Amino acid sequence: MDPRILRAAKLLSFNLKSLARLDYASSFITDSNILALHRAINIVDKVLLPAASTGNQYDLAIQSVATIEMSLAGLSSAAVDHSQTLSATAHIAIDAARNRLIFFGALAILLVSVIAIHQYNKTNREKDQHIKSFSLLFAHMTRTRIAALRLFLSYLNDKSLPPPEMTDAALHTILELDSINEGLMMIGHARAKVPPAPLGQIINNIVTNCKNTLNVNAGDEVRAVNVPASQFHLLLDELVLNAINAVAGRTDPVIAITGTVRRRFLRRSQLILTISDNGGGMSPDLLAKAKQPFFSTKAGGHVGLGLTNCVELMKTMAGSLDISSTPGKGTSVRIYYSI
Repeated sequence: MDPRILRAAKLLSFNLKSLARLDYASSFITDSNILALHRAINIVDKVLLPAASTGNQYDLAIQSVATIEMSLAGLSSAAVDHSQTLSATAHIAIDAARNRLIFFGALAILLVSVIAIHQYNKTNREKDQHIKSFSLLFAHMTRTRIAALRLFLSYLNDKSLPPPEMTDAALHTILELDSINEGLMMIGHARAKVPPAPLGQIINNIVTNCKNTLNVNAGDEVRAVNVPASQFHLLLDELVLNAINAVAGRTDPVIAITGTVRRRFLRRSQLILTISDNGGGMSPDLLAKAKQPFFSTKAGGHVGLGLTNCVELMKTMAGSLDISSTPGKGTSVRIYYSI
């Protein structure tokens, strides 16, 4: 009697029963192998263990060992085959995951490229439309002044001197044409990548060249904001000229430029610039018409960009422009520009 035989038999019984209780055993052991497994467990419990415990019926126990070995050989072969299948399946799954990752990465790059191209083309189309609208506007402005100069020249052909008011009108027309050409030059340069300029520098330039007194209320933070120089100069100059026309004839004209920087949570800060006057203001109907191209309340006087083109100009800079006016109290134009 060797006590190791009994321990080995008990260990064999425990391992076989543990294998039979595995939930996933049926996924890699065939039905015939399952039957062979239970047959081996039955032989171990009823023949091998009693013989090892009592020391009797060794001949029967030795004969049963051959049957147990055949069952375990089938189980071992099934386990090896399943292990190889698992390994191959794992490699296939890894390769498939890698290929999916490469595919989705390439698809993401393609989508980003398509979006970038679309945005680039959209921006170019908006710029072209913007330039086209300004070209039509300036063509209209130039045409009326050329007609006035032709009328003036027709008087010169008659050998009589033109009236002084016509001479003054001709000089004024020449200045306006020069201003129009300057605006066209600014728009042309605005299409190039011009470095931005501090807003304070643009405001100081407008204040210096303005014939009216401008009340400026803008702190150092506002003045230090870098903005597209050509576009902002053209825009502010137009709005200030509109305000000057609005306060003409008043004994207490007030034109103010105020600016603030608004901090926003999880969004870029925003520059808010307001040009206001205490002129006669506009009724709702007149304000609606003022947003139409070529409209002017001065009938032959200043015909600038117009509020419509000011709005379009701000859109090209990813900003917005809001206009409010009250009859008898004045007009305020508020510019919103993300820093």
